[in-house]
Amino acid sequence: MGYIIKDTAALINSKLTDAGRKRISEGTFNVSYFQVGDSEVCYDCIPNANLSSGKVLDAEYNAQNLSPLPEKNKANVKYPLVVTTQSTNTYGIPISEPQIDNIYNTAATLGFFTGQTSYSYSNVTDHSFTAFTSSAYTINPNYIIPMGTLNSGNTVSLNASIINSGVTGTVVSNHIMTVFFSDTGSTQPISNNYPVLTYKVISITGSTSGNTGPITVKLDRQLPNLQSMGYSGNARVIFYPSGMTEVYDTYTPEYYWNQDAINFESNCDISDYYVKVWNMNIPWTESPAGLFTNTYQGYNQFGSTGYTGTKEYLGYNSNTGQTDTDSTYYYNSFSEKVILSPSDQKSIAIVHYTNQAIDNFYGEKFALTYTDTNFDLSGQTGPGRRFRVNIPTLMWHKSSGGTMGETFYVDPDGFDSLNLFKPYYIESNVNSDMNNPGIRYYQLWDTNANSNGYPNRVGKVWPDFKMITFDDDEIIASLSYKSNRNWTLPAPKLGLVVPNTFNGTSGSDVGLLSGTSECLWLTYRFNHSAFTESLHCNYYTQICGTDPDCPPDTADVTVRFGNEFPFLISDNSQSGFSANDIVILAQKVITGEKPDPTEWYEINLTSQLSASSVNDKITVSGLTGSTLVLNKTMYDDAVSNGELYDLSNYIDLPTNNEPEPTLNFGDEFYFYGNIASDIQATIYVMNYKCNLGPTQFLSSQNPTWSTIDTPYITEVGLYDSNKELMIISKIQSPEKRQGIQQYTIKLDF
Repeated sequence: MGYIIKDTAALINSKLTDAGRKRISEGTFNVSYFQVGDSEVCYDCIPNANLSSGKVLDAEYNAQNLSPLPEKNKANVKYPLVVTTQSTNTYGIPISEPQIDNIYNTAATLGFFTGQTSYSYSNVTDHSFTAFTSSAYTINPNYIIPMGTLNSGNTVSLNASIINSGVTGTVVSNHIMTVFFSDTGSTQPISNNYPVLTYKVISITGSTSGNTGPITVKLDRQLPNLQSMGYSGNARVIFYPSGMTEVYDTYTPEYYWNQDAINFESNCDISDYYVKVWNMNIPWTESPAGLFTNTYQGYNQFGSTGYTGTKEYLGYNSNTGQTDTDSTYYYNSFSEKVILSPSDQKSIAIVHYTNQAIDNFYGEKFALTYTDTNFDLSGQTGPGRRFRVNIPTLMWHKSSGGTMGETFYVDPDGFDSLNLFKPYYIESNVNSDMNNPGIRYYQLWDTNANSNGYPNRVGKVWPDFKMITFDDDEIIASLSYKSNRNWTLPAPKLGLVVPNTFNGTSGSDVGLLSGTSECLWLTYRFNHSAFTESLHCNYYTQICGTDPDCPPDTADVTVRFGNEFPFLISDNSQSGFSANDIVILAQKVITGEKPDPTEWYEINLTSQLSASSVNDKITVSGLTGSTLVLNKTMYDDAVSNGELYDLSNYIDLPTNNEPEPTLNFGDEFYFYGNIASDIQATIYVMNYKCNLGPTQFLSSQNPTWSTIDTPYITEVGLYDSNKELMIISKIQSPEKRQGIQQYTIKLDF
């Protein structure tokens, strides 16, 4: 507004006029002519004045409008220079030279943790993260649980232990309580392996506002019995809000828009107002195994049901709606690739930044450009290798280092020969106009090589939606508040064997599967009599019978595990997780059928482990050194005895007539991790070059001008074919007209 501030603005300030915006809305915008003028120069006001120091009014959007009176206005070039002294023509013909500019920036790392500030692989230590404890992230972080006092139940007494005295938020029902079951009573840093579990507060006795403690909290489900396990030390408790708007976001942005809000070149500028964390939603389109909807809320009552349309749009639901140029898959514990069809995708975790920040914080897209440099990318902006997703609390079964915390990339270092960093596309099978290429995505990888040399893909990054989807079923389980675990479980390898010929098992001479018409779906769970029970393995593995013309006519099923239990412990170290039993969950179906959540049967195969347990706990060697066999007799006995798998026996599930607002699957609303990305905006520029030849535009019509004076220029106007002003440009300071000059006026999108 007002005058151009010298030395702080561009040489030429340009605005699209009201008339220009109207013509764009009508689809009739064009630029056919230009004028240059000296309307803001007074040649004779002050003798011997330095005309180049004169003040110039800023270019205004309303330099010309087409509104009816009294808004109608024409404040364009008051005194245009004539093209030649032999004519009265004041219009020149601009030269149009459109161009495309890509600009990049780096968005601040957002999430719940501090740590990993370098892009160099050599400096990455995934287990060095620390949870933020300020009021910008937490309701209250100043409480601990003496772990030796935990003896199950859903009510717990907390003691005050201040780690951030500036935070005194009051905890109420519906708040989220995350517990770091470390013996240090701290979250600084996350340096060893331990459970990190999240609960919902049902009620609270006592006040947290003064951080004086103790307080008593009732939670939505059972706590572990750490007393019986001999645990000691203090678990750190952090209370988080019940939704995004209480701490992280607001329904109404506080800042009024400024010029940058409609300046396209600011698309990669970072606003002062931003939400510090990412959103996450986990929509389900089928119920987990063992959930009985006659009593408990099924997937149609889970949270995040509004996101199922996104699941379909991105190709995770119907098999016929799209063609994927790659696929969704994972590797079992023997590095065998298991491809999931869209209809097999029970759920996905959608990580998105749907917040009220007024600025375009992540630009138009994630910047995922290729680089052939090493991973030390300091000072660079744009390479896909700078994109990363951190989950500091994840105990990932594929971890080669066996340390809690994992970082995922679209372009992981050390795998360049595999050509992992490339775009893939979802193409519509209904609307071919969408295709060639389709919806762009990149696979999201860890950095742990399988025996085949490939790292593990865990999801997809959609740079144009500025969104991440985790589609690995076990990563999804670890991200779910309700699953009761932050560790993942490997998928077993299934095989067929002639009945009664392996591992000393006895049973029917007829195998479990007869011919190709029968298939078995199988997963498993670990039981623990004292520690928290958790969700079964979320990978469902299928095997079908053999052709009856190719002996054997029938077959039993073998179950084998590779060495992918880096966090399973059998001592009392309080590091990782432990188990007393392995229970197979199995369901026989007709080939082509999906498993029914209510028809899984439990079969305990702990006795088949080759190695004895330690401290009544299953050992890694016992799991990896054994081939478990499931035969027809075992399965039939489970069926006849009604040993149906009931998830509610292990996790407290909301009933259909839930009296209290307990946590459910899909109720997640934030991503408990960090995301870092460079960002990109593509600017399409209309460039109009206004050329002033050496014998052109040398005469002024300004009444203060004399023929002995050299004209100055203060403005450039661009006009359409009707000579209505489309763009007005003002020069920061009056510029002397001399020789050959060129003004380039640009309109960008």
